[in-house]
Amino acid sequence: MILDLEGAVPQRAISPRLWWILSIASATVAGAALLVVNALPHEQLDRFVVIARSPSVLEQAFAKPGPARLQLELPADIAVPVPPGRVVGDYGPGRPAPTVRSYRLRGSSDLVVVAMAPDAPSVVAPPTRPADALAIHGSYAVGWIVEPTSLSVVRWTENGMTYEVSSRSLGVRDLARLAEQIR
Repeated sequence: MILDLEGAVPQRAISPRLWWILSIASATVAGAALLVVNALPHEQLDRFVVIARSPSVLEQAFAKPGPARLQLELPADIAVPVPPGRVVGDYGPGRPAPTVRSYRLRGSSDLVVVAMAPDAPSVVAPPTRPADALAIHGSYAVGWIVEPTSLSVVRWTENGMTYEVSSRSLGVRDLARLAEQIR
């Protein structure tokens, strides 16, 4: 048996009118379904009563007092704030309160960076505190030096927020004394 593909009967193409008719028919069926669903009796909630029973989510959120946070400010007689660098073409809404601030200590060229570290783990005091343990605002603090860069760092957790003070020219003990001044 020989199959003649070239002489086969071509399939009939669907008319462009049929596509329009199918679109209109499907829209009509969807509209009819919506009308039937809305025509059937159904329960409705009394919205006024629901709102009157409990405060809104926003009212509940604003009613909760947030933890007191430091403003990351050193007194003006100790340090002068270093203005942040500006980016040309920076447009948009105002920025939230800064989480990092830099200061130049008065009478020296020492720079100190004060930062909130919300993603850092909380600093928790060990069960037995050493006698020479650091404390800032009554909270246990840890301090270390990053050897390759000679960066001294002091970190503590206060009211659920972790804070950090760092400097390349001051030691850990000096940073701890300076951190006591942050408000």
